[in-house]
Amino acid sequence: MVQHLCISVTFLDPLFHGQGDSEPEWPPSPMRLYQALVAGSRSGRWGSEWSNAKAEAFRWLEACDPPAIIAPAARQASRYLTFVPNNDSDRAFERQERLATKAMRPLRLMDTATLHYVWRDIGDGSVSRARIMCSEAQHVHALGWGIDQVVSTGRLLSGLEVSRLPGQQWRPWAACRTGMPTSRAPVAGSLEELEAVHDSQMHRLDQGVYRAPLKLRRFRTVPYLRAGVLPPRSYAAFELPEGVAFPQRGVARAAAMLRSLTCRREYRDDFSRRFPGLDSEVFVAGHVGGGGHSSARFSYVPLPTIGHKHADGLVRRFLVVEPYGFPGGPADWAQRRLLGATLTDSQGIERGALLDLWRPQSRRMLAAYVGQATEWSTVTPVVLPGYDDGKHAKAQLLFLKALGQAGLPHAALSDFTLRKAPYWPGSESPNELFAPSYLRGYSRWHIALRFREPVSGPLTIGAGRHVGLGLFAAVPDHDRDA
Repeated sequence: MVQHLCISVTFLDPLFHGQGDSEPEWPPSPMRLYQALVAGSRSGRWGSEWSNAKAEAFRWLEACDPPAIIAPAARQASRYLTFVPNNDSDRAFERQERLATKAMRPLRLMDTATLHYVWRDIGDGSVSRARIMCSEAQHVHALGWGIDQVVSTGRLLSGLEVSRLPGQQWRPWAACRTGMPTSRAPVAGSLEELEAVHDSQMHRLDQGVYRAPLKLRRFRTVPYLRAGVLPPRSYAAFELPEGVAFPQRGVARAAAMLRSLTCRREYRDDFSRRFPGLDSEVFVAGHVGGGGHSSARFSYVPLPTIGHKHADGLVRRFLVVEPYGFPGGPADWAQRRLLGATLTDSQGIERGALLDLWRPQSRRMLAAYVGQATEWSTVTPVVLPGYDDGKHAKAQLLFLKALGQAGLPHAALSDFTLRKAPYWPGSESPNELFAPSYLRGYSRWHIALRFREPVSGPLTIGAGRHVGLGLFAAVPDHDRDA
């Protein structure tokens, strides 16, 4: 039976004071738990029982993949003041003059005060080490600040038992993008460095000479996403040279040029060597056959110029986008391999090289497509997976079908609106855009979306989502309805 190591931590007071690098940290990071486990095992009477077997168990844990975290929801509590000794006033004997105020604003745990760290599928050969960690978990006395006192236990659980643990689930993610929440996790050597840091703290005054204590540096930074929140899609971004642009009406033709470039034999062969588990015929070329429209593959996305009222809507930039759930490797490959390559049209005429983003405004414009927001609206119209017979209700049902095909759960959506008029200056009406033969006859709509929680781009929906149709941009705050 597959077993999972679960260390559960219950706060005696449902408040957490721990801080991340710049803001309150929730849930507490795996590295914070690891430090608490080491502190509990090496302090007090338990320190005399430290052994090589325990050290080996800690080294095993730091080499494991980061755990999933199941934690209660938390919100910021009211700010309050406390009084602490002012170490800069040690010449004054009056106690009231030696106190300084300290502002605190902890996180308040909702519903329950227990959180769980779950290392999945520990393997039969590691059960003995996992049992040692279960025993050592009982020695943890604080998680966060010293006032964040806890009771901790360790267990080996089945998958069914893990699924029944209450709380919000946070899972580690392989790829990291700017803006994603991250946590620290131990790595090989973290135990030895923790011991060295502690020793340097204890001996910072050596024969009257102050020596700055060491700081913990041996850890890794891991993105964590809450279950139900869509992971961002990794992408490669390119820009055309000065004076080169494509009309928005031909985004599908521009996407076809980019796809044709990526499908060249030398690139396809290199992709297959780099990713032997992915079929380049499907992932790169998009040859999925009948009924395979949801197969994992690249989306080739021309980006019309938007962002101000005089935007011309011309395509000067491109994205090669991975499907949801991929860790970023194929997108990194595309960024390296296609940089500097030249787009060629169906007549064999060279139409421009793919460059790094070079215009000063490109980063800001790109952020409209790949940023994070709750409200999005189409720049190019969504091609519905069918014909709506001119009925608005049928169009809505077809859009919900397209939403699922794109990998977006219906539950993530709060509201949506369909209309024929464009939302963005420079955008075209639905019937003005060229569509490949396999998409002709399907209904097209401009659509505005509102999600329950922020969603990261690129966001492409509909039957034409792999060729630049159904592309959304984030609605700026100042453009949203009050």
